[in-house]
Amino acid sequence: MNKKIIEYKNPIYLAHDHMSRYEDLLQDKTAGVSGKILHLTVDGWIDAPTRSLYNETYNTYDGFFERYISALDKLENIINSHSDLFKLIKKHSDLIVAKTENKLAIILGNEGGKIIGENLENFDYLYKRGLRHIQFNWSMKNNLSACQEDENSSSDTGLTQYGKILIEKMNESGMIIDISHSSPKTIKEVLDITTKPILNSHSGSRSLANKKQNLWDYQIKELSDNNGILAIHFCSRLVLGDNYKQASIIDVVKQIKYVKKIGGIDIIALGPDWILGDKERDKKYTHNTNQENISWTKNLENSKDIKNIIRPLESEGFTEREIDSILYKNMERFSNSVFL
Repeated sequence: MNKKIIEYKNPIYLAHDHMSRYEDLLQDKTAGVSGKILHLTVDGWIDAPTRSLYNETYNTYDGFFERYISALDKLENIINSHSDLFKLIKKHSDLIVAKTENKLAIILGNEGGKIIGENLENFDYLYKRGLRHIQFNWSMKNNLSACQEDENSSSDTGLTQYGKILIEKMNESGMIIDISHSSPKTIKEVLDITTKPILNSHSGSRSLANKKQNLWDYQIKELSDNNGILAIHFCSRLVLGDNYKQASIIDVVKQIKYVKKIGGIDIIALGPDWILGDKERDKKYTHNTNQENISWTKNLENSKDIKNIIRPLESEGFTEREIDSILYKNMERFSNSVFL
């Protein structure tokens, strides 16, 4: 193994991850991950006991706030019990403290706006509990905005009035707005309204992999003009545009090189979207969502693999400064721009 990889001591931040158990967080820290946005739940009950129960909740708001609170309670217990290892990030200075104290920095987030429901009191409560990130959509429209599945249809109604109000509150409160999975009209309207940089936490180039979750060149440029972040997905189908092939690390590097060409190096971060690794949840998730064939990039399949990205980047001509930008500097700059 390249000696520089073994000795890489700078921070590594992830913009999108789902692994929240103690053993997951400890693995992150041991592997060299310095911090991550932790998406505790999604806008679908993915680990419902049966597919029919999952389907019933797909287009409702029932239970989402409660499931989030349950997951948050568990996470808080872990952090409080291991405060020497983990730190919940509520402002930019917390991130700097976590780095100084060599603690895993956890930014509390969610993949979808159903946890807010139709009650802004939920937002206020969750903010007080530490929520600092909301991804507006997952795989369906909600009362905030239209999702990627609404693209090129009359269903792409963009942001609702409620969504516009939430953007203003998030800007004022110092929270990360995430437009992954949102429709083209939603993304454009968010960019028009926001006064702060925004995040696309797990995506890539649609020119290389034509999946709706990925961004066209013009969208990458608009995100760059916003001083935002596009975090590169490690899921094979988003890397390759093919549901049935497993990506290689060089395929991920190709995504990074392309996004750099279109939007510049300062837009890029890492958004692995790791969700597999809990056998009980894995079985329910892949069955309920009909994704038994899902795969992650070979040798980038969990946080133990994270430093495997470094040598291929070096081999493809990325400089030390550029690699640092991808692994941590861009996320640090973004944090300083968004958080209070």
